[in-house]
Amino acid sequence: MALFVPQWAFALLPVLLLLAALFWGAPAISLVSELIGLASGKPFPARAARQVSRLGVRGHALFWILVLAGWALTMSSPFWQSEFALANQVLLAVTLALPFFGTLALVAYDLGWKTAKERRAVHVLLGCLGNVAVKCGYWGLVLLALLFFRGLTLDDPSFLPARSSSLWPLAALWLPMALTLSAAGGLVYLLLRRNADDWGRDYYRFAPPFLCKWHIALGVVTLMITVWMYLSLKGVFNLHLPQIFYAGAASAACLVLAMALSLLVCVSENPMRLKGCMLVIALATMLHAGLLAVAVIETLNRYVPGWDVPTFMPRVLQLVM
Repeated sequence: MALFVPQWAFALLPVLLLLAALFWGAPAISLVSELIGLASGKPFPARAARQVSRLGVRGHALFWILVLAGWALTMSSPFWQSEFALANQVLLAVTLALPFFGTLALVAYDLGWKTAKERRAVHVLLGCLGNVAVKCGYWGLVLLALLFFRGLTLDDPSFLPARSSSLWPLAALWLPMALTLSAAGGLVYLLLRRNADDWGRDYYRFAPPFLCKWHIALGVVTLMITVWMYLSLKGVFNLHLPQIFYAGAASAACLVLAMALSLLVCVSENPMRLKGCMLVIALATMLHAGLLAVAVIETLNRYVPGWDVPTFMPRVLQLVM
């Protein structure tokens, strides 16, 4: 696949990844936070869940606007009449329909916070339905990617990759990364909504460390899966090529920096005074996701026949080396 992408367009990559993460990860953080509040009997986790829920709904709205815009721009594309699209019409439709149903359920979940105490079971059920639909939509995309890039059919005995395949960590990597990005985005949303919501000083002592704990925990999982992917690939590909290695190393460094700042917020007695730290956490986490995506793209450019999506890494290396 040869695709020309302007160099400046890669600056939008972290933003697009954050939007995709809010679509996938924010509803999960909201639901689990609500359950934490139920289990602990404390009100603050539910309030954090409510804020993250509203952030997720806004992320869903932006996501579907982009999907509609992309569909409008590609209506005349030969892809929709290709053999692959015609053979997988049902899977394509289901992959779009499930997240859309999930969005509707999550909107109802977000609108139901005012009556959540009286209808807790219904509220939690809406959150579960929305999350399951969105998660199934992601795995539908994974199936489509396997079908498209491997040229196999669903009934092919070799459709599922071997247990030692690097495709497993690559597919699994998005799950904790999306939650990490969502937690980082939640910190910025918390700052933006500070005056509008104003839920009291005690809540704002609780919420930033709460989201930072999400960020640290899922950041550790992201790093672990990244190491898993590296170990599964290092015997197959040369991952120490400069355009791959430096992008991956810079990505890991950004995430470690963001996690260190999250730890600082967690131990602070007045976390809302660390607004600069929260902004850097969000920016560094977005940069981590963008650079890791670039490292994956550069690996595909180098080792997958027919794949050609030039990035900015060669130019950066020319400037600094």
